[in-house]
Amino acid sequence: MSDDKTPESFDAALPRARIRHMNADHESMQFVSAVTTETGQDDTARRLAAEVNQGLSGRPVSLCVLFASAHFEDEVERLADELHDTLRPHAFIGATAEAVIAGNREYEHEPALTLWAAHLPGVQATSFHISEADRHKLDSPDAWQDYLHVSAEQRPCFVLLGDPFTINVVRLLEQLEEAYADRPAIGGMASAADRPGQNHLVFDGHTLHQGLVGVALRGAISMEAVVSQGARPIGQQLVITKADRNVIHQLGGKPALAVAAAVLQRCAPRDRERIEHRGLLVGRVVDEYQDHFDRGDFLIRNAIGVDRESGAMTVNDLVRVGQTVQFHVRDGATASEDLALLLTATRGQPAAGALLFSCAGRGTRMFPQRSHDAQAVVQACGRLPLAGFHCAGEIGPVRSRNFVLGHTASIGLFRPLDLHLDG
Repeated sequence: MSDDKTPESFDAALPRARIRHMNADHESMQFVSAVTTETGQDDTARRLAAEVNQGLSGRPVSLCVLFASAHFEDEVERLADELHDTLRPHAFIGATAEAVIAGNREYEHEPALTLWAAHLPGVQATSFHISEADRHKLDSPDAWQDYLHVSAEQRPCFVLLGDPFTINVVRLLEQLEEAYADRPAIGGMASAADRPGQNHLVFDGHTLHQGLVGVALRGAISMEAVVSQGARPIGQQLVITKADRNVIHQLGGKPALAVAAAVLQRCAPRDRERIEHRGLLVGRVVDEYQDHFDRGDFLIRNAIGVDRESGAMTVNDLVRVGQTVQFHVRDGATASEDLALLLTATRGQPAAGALLFSCAGRGTRMFPQRSHDAQAVVQACGRLPLAGFHCAGEIGPVRSRNFVLGHTASIGLFRPLDLHLDG
């Protein structure tokens, strides 16, 4: 690759989607995670590739996912290219991040680069890149399915990595839902930058600086998504009676600010203190057709402003009249309890590998101990190959619909799927 190509011109020259087919056989699904904390080493790619080949017993590499902290910013392009040439994976994506996760460690404020790889017999993998211009052109489910070369009937699952500055991922997930209803997507937004053009995205060994990269997996693979928003409800459930886009004017016929003040007045002093420091959260019910709503039924959003004159409250979500909402509070103890509870439910189904996308606002910003989320996954699932990063927005399903989330741990647990039994 020449150095004089801009991200835009380089991106335009790339094939937009690549598909490779793995023949079904009797080999087992295998994952491996390799990590380095040394920057500036000429043999980094060779060492990581050797560890992957050893972990997969020399079998073909179906999928590679690369996560690198900003310390590797000047090396990512070279390493991605060398790893792709050496391992020849069927699909290869990656992103740069504020902090990288490997095994039971979250490498905060220190260099780390991890390569997560898999041998996936009986699985088809499609890697793809989507720019904002592409997203506008993909204006129908058929257009999406043609672009990815993946039909809805193949029931794919997705891993998505995006740049928060250059892609409308909220709308992209809505389009993806229209094309592939009820199919889970996990992932996160790159977090190694404070302006457009700084983040790196890896697409089949190439390095880009905009849009979103992803992989669609289908066939003999199951991906269970575990999404822990880590928020606790306070007060009672309320119905929006007056709203405009992202502004809640009234709840139950009363000004939203007055209702919120009454809830805060009745809640425990410790919760009021948490809200003063971390802000008030508003949980919006995702599926209004349920008989009752519990903690996991809400999409958690931030209250980002108030109008004291009118009593209106602004949230970072689109709302409408008739929706059920409930105020929430976030704290480390609640987040830890919520994640442990959700992971406990997965213990009877051993996973072969896992990806963890944790909010950059979690880690030591939320928990007193280091590597909280990674250690929770390992404690519940065993020392399986695990990789991920701290995100500027996490992607995961809530009640079967995929959203961009905040302060969340979004986990994908991968297992072989017997197509003869499960269809």
